Amino acid sequence: QQPPQAQQPQQLQQPRQPQPPVTSAAAPAGASDAACAAFGCTSCGQCFNAGSRGGIMCNGTGGQSGYYCPPDPNDAKGGDAAFACMDWTFGSTAMLRAEASFKARTGEDTYLGVGTWGSAEGLGACYRMKVDGVDKDIIGQSLNTGHDVAGNQFDLQIGAGGAGAFNTCAGGPGSMFPGSREAWGCQYGGVDSREDCAKLPPYPQDDRAMKKAGDSLVKLCEYSFDKKVRVSGAPLGRKCGFNPTILDAARVKCPKELVELTQIQRTDDPADYKAPSAPGFPNLDKKHTCKSQTPGSGVAYCLTRMMDCRKPSGGFKDNVKTGLMVPGKRLVQICAVDGYTRFNVACGCKGCYC
Repeated sequence: QQPPQAQQPQQLQQPRQPQPPVTSAAAPAGASDAACAAFGCTSCGQCFNAGSRGGIMCNGTGGQSGYYCPPDPNDAKGGDAAFACMDWTFGSTAMLRAEASFKARTGEDTYLGVGTWGSAEGLGACYRMKVDGVDKDIIGQSLNTGHDVAGNQFDLQIGAGGAGAFNTCAGGPGSMFPGSREAWGCQYGGVDSREDCAKLPPYPQDDRAMKKAGDSLVKLCEYSFDKKVRVSGAPLGRKCGFNPTILDAARVKCPKELVELTQIQRTDDPADYKAPSAPGFPNLDKKHTCKSQTPGSGVAYCLTRMMDCRKPSGGFKDNVKTGLMVPGKRLVQICAVDGYTRFNVACGCKGCYC
């Protein structure tokens, strides 16, 4: 089985979440001074992420806002909480548009996605992977990281891919989706068969933005089976235990279409969308196979899957390497409880002095 999702920093503990109004399924474009001005700043000098794209304001309990918008809705007492964005999910309408645009611009025909690459390369980096059984390469951007994710594993955000240890998808009054956790399958691995995707709630509790975007959790779950980025373990004797093997991986330049969705970008990106293999790769002869189905064998060379709906590590100011981040794109732009409406993450509190 795959390990828990990377743990969120403990210093940010003031959760709370209302049902924020849906303003737009896409974040509004905004000049840097406008994004900072929303926090009552006369200049952007004290804003960690000055120059970032605009969005609605997070009104967290205790005055938390911006990139300090709290990550846990289940302890909330009337304030906002931050979530992962649903249009980051593999196969979302926005991700499909990004793939088509990337192909038209560069001639590169790949899948795009986000998740966790566990190496020391850090947040915001992109990896091009060849995966056993998948018909095209995947370029995935790392928005999470942690000591409990292998350096040659990628944990891809897919529809109901497993909520892990930090679930904010379902089961609580402030969770993104309605209903209990039961329909979401295994804690690690999520829904284990395509047929079980139909049991999922199709839309978040605030369903307007996802409907407007043309997405549905059920369809996103089914798509991941169709494209073979996940496999069912039940026919093989271990439910939720099996994952595809990564045959090759390399750190590459992040497509601007992917950066547009995540709003995090590094200054040390490689120059091209193809690059020499990362240490331990290529693995084209399958000398190493994913052994997640065997307890104690780890998840090296595995394309694992997740969807915890939680604010990712890349949305926390203290997790990124400031000197390696593009100004205005130092942090992941996080979402409100509908999974689509973006929060303003130029600053972290009113007055900018934080």
